[in-house]
Amino acid sequence: MFAGKVTVGRILGAHGIRGELRLLPLTDFPDRFLTMKSLCLYRPDGAFLREAALEKIRRHEAKGTFLVSLEGIVDRDAAESLKGALVQINPEERSVLPEGSYWIDDILGLEVFDEAGARLGVVIEILPTGSNDVYLVEGEEGRRPLPAIAEVIRSVDLENRRLTARIPEGLWD
Repeated sequence: MFAGKVTVGRILGAHGIRGELRLLPLTDFPDRFLTMKSLCLYRPDGAFLREAALEKIRRHEAKGTFLVSLEGIVDRDAAESLKGALVQINPEERSVLPEGSYWIDDILGLEVFDEAGARLGVVIEILPTGSNDVYLVEGEEGRRPLPAIAEVIRSVDLENRRLTARIPEGLWD
């Protein structure tokens, strides 16, 4: 994420000779691309490249990507020049999450406390494991895992940047 933006896709390169691009969705909500009117493209270092109207989009099911045509991109060379560009949006354009679900960037940096109010550390990383995420908490005792499950994560207070956890017996011994 750069300058308050959220990355939702990456341009993989050209498709064909008429300027069509291969777009890899980097979001849990790939259908968002079907309703977008334009794409804001940024270099991987965060520098703004361009905003371009979305002329045509179609799914490329076999690859899990989209094929897109952007205004002003009319040949393979122009399309290839955008390879690696990130599609970014403003945070307020993100999809609405169900109650009790949070964005990764909302959780990162939260201070973690136990139910008695003792500070345990700060969430520094989120590890996807397949069944549930694991928050990596860095505190005085080093880095320790915290399963992101209801029995452990008792409350999340984004306004006060605070997470309250119940540490299962033996987890951090």
